[in-house]
Amino acid sequence: MAETTYTIQSRPPVRAFVIAAVGALLGALLLVLAIAQGWHLVVAILGGVLLAAGVALLIVAFMSMQRLAVHLTLDDDGYRLVGPGDDHEGEWADVSKVTQSEDGVHVTIYHGSVRRTHLLFSRPDAEIDRVLDDIKGRLESRR
Repeated sequence: MAETTYTIQSRPPVRAFVIAAVGALLGALLLVLAIAQGWHLVVAILGGVLLAAGVALLIVAFMSMQRLAVHLTLDDDGYRLVGPGDDHEGEWADVSKVTQSEDGVHVTIYHGSVRRTHLLFSRPDAEIDRVLDDIKGRLESRR
């Protein structure tokens, strides 16, 4: 079988997105009202700072999603999982079983009774099914 690579995205930072949206909205509202109503300059500056902070948090949240992605590469000999600061490898000959959690987002690759590799997906979707089918196909071809 040919080598395949899958990108597993991290869960989106929903709380950061909500805080960014609320901050940007309040900042924009405060800035527009301060300019339209002729309020003190400090209120307009505060609105601008709040708007900029909301936009900056939104950018950081999107960047964190990209940087926390994990790349799973499967080949005939085994797999390699590369992520931020982590690098896991395993050979198909050592894999005893592969399971999926009931919620469908957690896949565990067992290496005997001690070692385990965990794959955490952001949501149950077709990508998990493709990864599982690929892993199971490679395991069956080795046996």
